[in-house]
Amino acid sequence: MSLRIVVADDEALIRQDLSELLTGLGHRVVASARDGAEALEQIELHNPDLVILDIKMPRMDGLEVAQHIGGRHPIIMLTAHSSPDFIHSARDAGVMAYITKPFREADIAPTIEMAITHFLRGAQLDERVSELREQLEARRLTDRAKALLVEKRGIAEKDAHRELQRLSMKYNLSLKALAQKLIDALT
Repeated sequence: MSLRIVVADDEALIRQDLSELLTGLGHRVVASARDGAEALEQIELHNPDLVILDIKMPRMDGLEVAQHIGGRHPIIMLTAHSSPDFIHSARDAGVMAYITKPFREADIAPTIEMAITHFLRGAQLDERVSELREQLEARRLTDRAKALLVEKRGIAEKDAHRELQRLSMKYNLSLKALAQKLIDALT
């Protein structure tokens, strides 16, 4: 899989070496930046598949950039700083992987694979959480609408549920949408 990558490092030689290595691995470096503010501009402009950031950069450091783009792009932090504080800060900023300088060519491909995999899993989990929230909201509204039908019409709960299903099909509405309409009408 060929990825579109933005590389940001304040050292021109690192940017060049990393860009050549990534190109050799079949990826495309769509932009390189010498500081964090430029990196943020390039990320917004190119919407890359992956971002590789140095932590210590002028104008805006890699952690600040990561916090700005967190969750929208997988991020690999490339840095000479490997203290636990930097690692924890990077993790908290949404960084998926961490490579220390000087990096070895053999470390890059597996790190990219791990960063992309972790990012995609996180995105799938976020999507699943959204689906569950939607289901919970639909259930809450449906239960409220059933309770109102039971109260207003004096029918059993199972009959109220059947009535909601019947009306949902009749008016071609989801149970959630129908429940909301009934709640609005009956309260």
